[in-house]
Amino acid sequence: MQSDDVRTLADLGYLALSRGLDEHAMAIFQGVKAARPDQEAGTIGVALVHMLRGELDPAIKLLRGLGPSDAALTFLGIALARQGELDEARRLLTDVVTTAAGTPCAHLAQETLASLARHKP
Repeated sequence: MQSDDVRTLADLGYLALSRGLDEHAMAIFQGVKAARPDQEAGTIGVALVHMLRGELDPAIKLLRGLGPSDAALTFLGIALARQGELDEARRLLTDVVTTAAGTPCAHLAQETLASLARHKP
């Protein structure tokens, strides 16, 4: 499978996810993982499906298993925050904001940190 095809497949998975079509998204992301097991897009997609379903433990396990990329750390921080592990979530998200300034991941991490600050217990 060509790289453009895999990228298109991942885009379709994110689209399905955004529409709440978790079963379709899961199937698509598992296909992405099979086509490119050495890339993180499929694993992140599967983790996001778990997060959509409220299955935070498997999402966190998958994201912890990835390398320390900006995307993996951002979504791990979000999953940890949803699970109530706020200190670790803030630390990871702050690291992304600091080390990846100006990137989409840093923007998402910053927005998540701001949301956490607004909803502080």
